[in-house]
Amino acid sequence: PLPPSPPPLDSDLTPASSGEEAQEALGAEFDAAEPVLSTSDATFGFYFPVFNQIPSVLKVMRDVRRFYPDSPIYLLSDGGFVDFERICWMPRYNCTFHWEEPANQRWNPHPWLTRMYNGAKFLGTTYVIYLEPDVEIRHRHRIEPPHDAGGIFDNYNPGMKRATIKWVERRGRERDPCFKVRWEHFGLAGGSYFKTEAILDAFSPESIARIDFKGLQAVQGQITMTSDFIMIVALSLRGWTVYPWKEAAQNMEKKKGFPQDAEGQKAFAKKWPAYRPEAAFQHDHKEHYKDPVPAEEASLLREGTIKRRQDV
Repeated sequence: PLPPSPPPLDSDLTPASSGEEAQEALGAEFDAAEPVLSTSDATFGFYFPVFNQIPSVLKVMRDVRRFYPDSPIYLLSDGGFVDFERICWMPRYNCTFHWEEPANQRWNPHPWLTRMYNGAKFLGTTYVIYLEPDVEIRHRHRIEPPHDAGGIFDNYNPGMKRATIKWVERRGRERDPCFKVRWEHFGLAGGSYFKTEAILDAFSPESIARIDFKGLQAVQGQITMTSDFIMIVALSLRGWTVYPWKEAAQNMEKKKGFPQDAEGQKAFAKKWPAYRPEAAFQHDHKEHYKDPVPAEEASLLREGTIKRRQDV
């Protein structure tokens, strides 16, 4: 089991990568990594959990079809009242829609992991790219996924505590005797990739049953329940390597103090490598949430059979 939370002043409670030197070393490693251009026969499927947002969901799917015309899309509703099934029948979306009972899965790790496991089984591709309604897709990815999973270089987020790292590394070495945590933050937001083999192992019912959620929450707090964090924990517990992907980035231009000149932006990108405007998948673009819905799609959505639930 995960060890109990140490006293507040114990050094184990500080993120392992909290020092500036450690952050700079990680950034240098990320920058220096030689990209492997995408020339393999690997296949990519898209797992897209949604709720009741419509305009941006439609836009994201149209963008997938533009750059990945043959890739399957698995659209999963977490108990929302929007019925996307008829939308998925349209050739310009060509997706599969599945509805689940409401679970607020973003803050409910068990259904989150289970549903992604089922989605990966359905897709049957080499990799799964996880989407969110606020993802902007700028082009087809050009850099091949180099590890088992990867997302944003989110060095602005807190990291795993040392006790957590020791625990996941010990357990991860049951599968890979040389396993070591490469990334201690979260970063597995929209635009992240996952090797299907890793999902089917780490998110399986047997693996989920071995996660000590109570002990983990005692050490990490409420962040334990978030989807971004629990995925990296689950993968690490089975010895799968997670490290940022150069094709996943964060929309940093709205950040206060973002420089407007080229030299300033270059320095900004060195400090915050999540800023990569050339990346294929850009997270945190909510400007399309209120776009008009095309007339044909709006008509099909009105014909949906899912009804808004009433409080009793």
